[in-house]
Amino acid sequence: MNRRQLLKSILSALAIAGYVQADRASASGMGSMMGNMMGGDSPDHEGMRAMMSPENRGPMRTGMELFQVHAEVHRKVTFLPNGIHAVTISAVPHTVALLQAHVTQMYQRLAEDQPFPYPASRSVPVMFAHPTLYQRKLDYLKDGVAVTETSSDPEMIQVIHAHAREITRFVKEGMPAMMRGMMSS
Repeated sequence: MNRRQLLKSILSALAIAGYVQADRASASGMGSMMGNMMGGDSPDHEGMRAMMSPENRGPMRTGMELFQVHAEVHRKVTFLPNGIHAVTISAVPHTVALLQAHVTQMYQRLAEDQPFPYPASRSVPVMFAHPTLYQRKLDYLKDGVAVTETSSDPEMIQVIHAHAREITRFVKEGMPAMMRGMMSS
């Protein structure tokens, strides 16, 4: 990874975590400096703008809160021949609410064809590009969520499996797993 990519990843993580807010940066003139450091108007920079756009801030905020409380989350994934069944739970009521809200937000966006730009994941863009190639079932539990995602398409099954592994890493490791995902994308 070159120096520019590393700086871009660090600034992206800070922006996601809320340490650098896009609106404040623009208003202060820091926006153009950040834009130049992050590659100006490159396609990657456009992706960062999209990720931090007002319509994406709610899901980003929920996701970042989940990274902060990842140690309160427990997850068990069963890999099926045609997908996955995952149970993600917490003993902390606020964390349960975050889990339920996050999955609901993502599934709603899939249903409404509202892509969610997320540079820490290779599977999310594919899932949003092909939402009709797999089926999703969400069950709310008193302590979290149970999700079943299946497909008859062999490539989509691989994507579903990859996404389950990504989320499991996020639960186990928190922000470092997200940063590794951003650096490898």
